[in-house]
Amino acid sequence: MSDYKKLEKRFFSYLKTHLLFLKRWIVYSYVRFIQKGKAKLTVMLIPHSEKKIFNFQISLFTITFLTMVLAGIIVTFFISTSRYTLTKKEIEGLQSAQQGSINSMKIFKIEISSLNDSVLEYKNNIKDIINLLGASQSENIFGLGGPETEIKNITEIMGFNTKDDYTSELETIKRINADITTSSKVLQNFIKFLAAREEIIKKIPNNWPIIGGGFITSPFGMRRSPFTGNWAMHQGVDISWWPGAPVRASADGQVVFSGMKGGYGRTIQIQHEYGFQTLYAHLSSISAYEGKQVKKGEIIGFLGRTGRSTGFHLHYEVRIGTKAVDPMIFMTTEF
Repeated sequence: MSDYKKLEKRFFSYLKTHLLFLKRWIVYSYVRFIQKGKAKLTVMLIPHSEKKIFNFQISLFTITFLTMVLAGIIVTFFISTSRYTLTKKEIEGLQSAQQGSINSMKIFKIEISSLNDSVLEYKNNIKDIINLLGASQSENIFGLGGPETEIKNITEIMGFNTKDDYTSELETIKRINADITTSSKVLQNFIKFLAAREEIIKKIPNNWPIIGGGFITSPFGMRRSPFTGNWAMHQGVDISWWPGAPVRASADGQVVFSGMKGGYGRTIQIQHEYGFQTLYAHLSSISAYEGKQVKKGEIIGFLGRTGRSTGFHLHYEVRIGTKAVDPMIFMTTEF
């Protein structure tokens, strides 16, 4: 313990000695600094003429202070100049970007105008299609309505405060979007309508009844009878072609008569959907019998001249209910 005490005493004595030395050095340095700072220099201004010499005294403290102020001014000037240069470049970059945005918006306005013209043409085409399909109220399919609240300062609300705001373009886009939505619904109805129409077309008698060709020798309507020479109503069409040419069903249906039928000779009658009925007369032979379900285009017999006939031909009738109608309204020329 005694050795430890001695060591501790020696350490604190050493520390005290050096701290006193440091204190004296600081005091001495401060005094020297004050003395040097208070030392004055005499500045003399001697004119070339014989005027009085001007002189003044200035301390080192003052010189140091003025030097620091001047250095601060110079540093501040260079910093401000650098910042001004950077700010100017940033402003020029922003102006260039703004000009680019303005040019892009001009192009945007042109494209919107072109798109609007295309939509208007598209709407007119849809109306034309509706008219061709025989639908009514076509002028109202793009109607507008509903409650609304008028906004007078819409440009300020939307953030546009310049003359070249794009409110009208935004409204055009909204209207185009609404028109496209409406058109989509209309086109969906078109698809349903055309699908239903296609289904109806498949089931009505519209096939050319002779496979391979033929030409009409006597149309539907009033004519002079080839047997009596008197005027008579011809309730079908006569189609001439090669003897034995295959005769086909002009639509899906069920055979309701098959056999000899007076002046019609060998005849087949087929009942179709939607009240249609077809008759095929003067056949040489029959391949479809009463009660059979036949498909559109299926062979049901062969061309002949049985019954009251002047030559080989097919007498073909189309009836809706019990009324005979002109088959040419429905028939195609696809052989």
